[in-house]
Amino acid sequence: MITFVNCMKKNLVLFLIVLVFSQCTDVGNPTLNLMPETGQSKNTAAGLSGAGSTKIAEDQPSLTKAPVKPKRKYHKRRKTVHLARVANPDLLSERQADTSLISRLKSMESNGVEPDLNEPGTRKFLFSPHDTLRPPAMITLSRESFLVIGFDNDILDYTDRFYTNGIRIAFISPALQANPLRHLLLPYWRSGVNYYGLSLTQDMFTPSTTKMGGILYGDRPYAAYLYVGSFKITNDRARKLRQSSELDVGIIGPNSYGEWVQRKFHNAVPTNNEPLGWEYQVKNDLVLNYSVVYEKGIVESRNLDIQAVTEGKLGTLYTNLSGGVQVRAGWVNPYFANLGVAKKKALAEAGLHKVQFFLFLKGSGKLVGYDATLQGGMFNKSSVYTLGNNEISRGVFEASGGLTLSVNGIRLDVQQYMLSPEFKGGLWHKWVHVGLTFGL
Repeated sequence: MITFVNCMKKNLVLFLIVLVFSQCTDVGNPTLNLMPETGQSKNTAAGLSGAGSTKIAEDQPSLTKAPVKPKRKYHKRRKTVHLARVANPDLLSERQADTSLISRLKSMESNGVEPDLNEPGTRKFLFSPHDTLRPPAMITLSRESFLVIGFDNDILDYTDRFYTNGIRIAFISPALQANPLRHLLLPYWRSGVNYYGLSLTQDMFTPSTTKMGGILYGDRPYAAYLYVGSFKITNDRARKLRQSSELDVGIIGPNSYGEWVQRKFHNAVPTNNEPLGWEYQVKNDLVLNYSVVYEKGIVESRNLDIQAVTEGKLGTLYTNLSGGVQVRAGWVNPYFANLGVAKKKALAEAGLHKVQFFLFLKGSGKLVGYDATLQGGMFNKSSVYTLGNNEISRGVFEASGGLTLSVNGIRLDVQQYMLSPEFKGGLWHKWVHVGLTFGL
C-alpha cells in the first residue's frame, strides 16, 4: 500500500512538471504574437489599422518567422540620365555641331569675314550640320560705308516742267544692319554680300509751265513728296546677280516742302520767275511704298558688260512694273564685284582697277498701275485738281545715257534722262542727274 502511494506521488509530480513545461512553450512573447491568418498585429485588430501599421507588422521578426532583410533601393533615374548622356545620338550630334560652329566662326573671323545673321540662309548654314552634297550658302556683311548724294533738275535742258527737281541722300553702313526695319526687307537665299542703308528723298512736279497762275486743266498737277527709305542691297558676284529692296515712308503734299524748295531755288537764279500755282498742289497724304529691283548679268567682258534690270513698286505713291537693259563700255571693273565704287585698300585686296571710266546706256519700259503725283493721294481725296484713271498713260518708256568716273573711293555720275508722256496730251520730258559717291 505504501509502495503504491509512493508510486502515485511520483507520477503526479512528473505530470505537473510536464504540464508546466508545455504551458511555457506555448505562451512565447505576447507583445509580438501574430494572428495566424492575416499576419496583422493585435494593435491592428484593436482598431489601429493602416498602411503604415501593416508594413511595420510585416517587417518585424518573430519567434516563428525569420527577420526580413530590407531591400536596397537603387537610384534608377540618376543612372538612366547618365546613360542617356552617353548613348543619345542627338546630344552627340549637338556637341559636334557646336564644335563645327565654333571652328567656322573662328575661321571667318581670321579671314575678316562677318556673317549676316539677319539672313535665314546664313543662320541655317551656321547652326546646321554641313551637307557635303550641296555647296554652303552664306551671306556676309560688307564692312564698307558710303555717302551717296544725287541731284536731278531739268534746268540744263532749258525746261521747267513735269519732273523738275529731285534730291536723294543715302548712307550705307554695316551698322545699319541693326535697323528694326531690316526684317521687312527681302531675304536672299544664296551666297552674297549685304549692304544696308537709309535714304532721304524729295521730288517735285509741276505743269508744263509755272508762269501762269490758276489750274491748267489737262496738264500735270503740282505735286511734291518727301520720304525716308530703308534699303538692303545683296550682291552675288558668283551668279552675277544683284537684289535690292526698299521700304519708303513719308508724305506727299504741302508738308513735304516742295513748294518752299522750288521757290528758294527760283529766287536764287536771276533768270527764273517765281512759280505760280502751288496752292493747287496735291494735298497731304501718306507715302508708304515698297520696291524690289533685280539686276542680272548677261554679258561680262574686259571692257563691256550688259545687265538685264527688272523693277517693281507697290504702295500709295507708285504701283508699277518695269524692265529693261543697261550697257557699260570702257575701263570698268566687273559690275557685280561691288557697288561700283570702293576705297583704295579694298580695291587692292580684290585685285580691281583703282580707276574706272566708262560710258553707259539704259532703256526700260514701264507698266503704270497708280501714280499719286498725277492721281492724288490714295486716302485723301480733297485735292482740288488731279488726273483721272483714263487720263494717265499706262505704258511709259524711259532712256538715259551718261558717263562715270571713279577713283579710289570717289565716284562721279553724270546722266541725261528722257521720258515719254505720262498722261494724255503730255510731252516728252528731259532732265539731268548728277551723282556723287564717297567711300567713308
